[in-house]
This record gives sequence, C-alpha cells and structure tokens, in this order.
Amino acid sequence: MYMKKRRENNTLTALSGIKVGHSTHLDKLTGCTVVVFDKPYPVAYKAYGGAPGTFNTDLLRNGSSFYKRWGLFVAGGSLTGLMSASEIMKSMIEKGTSSRNANIINPSISGAIVFDLGTRIEQFNAIYGREAFNHASNEPVANGNVGAGTGTAVGKFQYLEEGTKSGAMKAGVGSARINIGNHIIVCALSVVNALGNVVKPDGTILVGNRDEQKKFKTFDDTTDFVTSDKMNTTISIVGINIDLKSRENYERVAHLASHGQVRAINPVHTSIDGDVVFVFSTEEKSFLFNQYGKYFETPDWSHFSVDIIGNAAAKAVQDSIYHACYEAETIPFEGAYNGIIPAVKDYLGRNI
Repeated sequence: MYMKKRRENNTLTALSGIKVGHSTHLDKLTGCTVVVFDKPYPVAYKAYGGAPGTFNTDLLRNGSSFYKRWGLFVAGGSLTGLMSASEIMKSMIEKGTSSRNANIINPSISGAIVFDLGTRIEQFNAIYGREAFNHASNEPVANGNVGAGTGTAVGKFQYLEEGTKSGAMKAGVGSARINIGNHIIVCALSVVNALGNVVKPDGTILVGNRDEQKKFKTFDDTTDFVTSDKMNTTISIVGINIDLKSRENYERVAHLASHGQVRAINPVHTSIDGDVVFVFSTEEKSFLFNQYGKYFETPDWSHFSVDIIGNAAAKAVQDSIYHACYEAETIPFEGAYNGIIPAVKDYLGRNI
C-alpha cells in the first residue's frame, strides 16, 4: 500500500510560527485577512503609487525604532477597513497574544487596505478583523474569493458602454513559494485589486479591462481615463525564514519584492494606486550559502544574500498575483458589463 504524498504547502503558513485567517463575506463582497505571528518578527514595508492606506507603518521605515510586529492584516472597505486593526488588537489582548509593557498587553500590528467592490454594497464592519483573527490557523492558506480578496478586481481604467459599465475582471488572494536551497524558503501572499491589467511573462494579458470588440483594452489604447472607483491597490506580504540581520536589509528585500508587482501588472504604482509590500522573517536560518557562497558574498558584494532573497521575493510576488487571478471565481455585479465580474477561467474563449 502506497501512502499518498502530501502536497507542498505553497503559502505563508509553510513558515513555522505563522497563522493566517480570513473573514469572507461574499454577499457584501468584502472581508479581511490576518497574518498572526507566534512571537514578534522583524517587518519591513514599502509603499508605491499615490494612494496607500496603511496602519502603523511609520515605525517600519529606516531610521525608526520598534520594527518588530506580532502580525499583519489586509482589509477591504477602503479607509474604513483600517478599523479592523481595533478588533484584531482587542482579540490579541483577550488571548494574550502580544508583548507586555508593565501592566498592559500592547499589540503591535501593521496593515493595509484595498478599495473593493464591497464599498458599493454596505459599510465595512470592523468585526471582520476579529473574525479573521479567530479563523487564523497554520493550515495552507485559502485563496481566490476569500478574505480581503473577496471583492477585488483588476483592469479598471476604462468603463464600457459609454462609461456606464465596469469592464473589470475578478482577482482575489493568491499565494506562491520559492525554494532557494539550504532549507531557505520565500513565500508570498497577494491581495490583487489593481487598476491595470495582469500581464503574463510573455506580455499577453491574463486578466484585465474588457473590450466590446476584442478581448482586452490596454492602458495605451485609453485616451479617456474613465473610472468611478478612485482607489486601486495590490498588497503583497512576503515571508522568509532567514535572518537578514538589519532593518535596512529587510527594506531592501521589500523594494526588490515590489518588482514582482511591476512585472505582473500594467500599469502599476499610478497616482491612484496604493500598492504596498510587507516583508517579515521568522529568523530561523542564519546562513544561506553552500561552500561556493564565499566566492560571491565578498566586501565588493556584501549584500549578495539580500539580493538573492529579494529577487526570489519578486518572483514569489509575481507568481502570487497570477495565482490570485487563476483562483478567483466569477461574481454577479450590478453595474458591470454583462452583469458580471468574470474570472479568467470563465472569460477565456467566451464572449462574457
């Protein structure tokens, strides 16, 4: 009798000490996703575009103190999604999941928000943060129309039928993992809600702004910039298990990881995008290289290991964005072209 081989966990929970939970409200097309650490881990942060919406991120910048966190979150609801932080912190206090200062528990978390389709349906409820926290587990992370990806879409730069119908397509939560060697792994989770199209490595559009005459519009085709939703954002969370020693190194990895967004989304980091990358490390491993590493990481290239991790992070982010599109499901939506926000699995080869 042969035992069935267990499928590799390609999500953030492949890292030890990491739990992820979703609050998913399909009827309201919104939700929240929480990443919970079993102890404080170093976190870095980079924001691009002109409209990021974040919580407690100033101390993650170089030159500041206290860059370790007990967790991260991504919420829908635009600015009201930031209220999730309150319920997450209350839950952490109740369960004693955070640092203690004198007589108080002082939860330290950071997060970011997306302007999802749920903003057209109902006011975001802060309790979604508590729900996501309570659902957190170390099981492989669910992807697609879940959590903060429940109401996300891509390709929103021009409306159809004389500017009256959304031409967007569905995206969601996606995950990816890169195995570097020497038991070093880089994992990414992305919540994809981009203004631009998602573009495959060969340059073809995977999902994006639909067109009445052909499959897709491109941003270059658009002379009239027509969109009624003013916030469009991709949030990526990258987890690694190697200790990079300094906050500057983690921030460098966050910067390089953003290249995955650039490779996969066109256009990206526009003035109405709030694209954000978080990077954290469980610090389990201390050395990346085999016996040949000494020939590369020298005084002339002292951050060679950081560049290796950063470029793997970019690949993981890119793959997680594609995964978010492949895992998404078509949803009905009033105000959308043909009454739906289609997923790629339904759109390719069909006129919807």
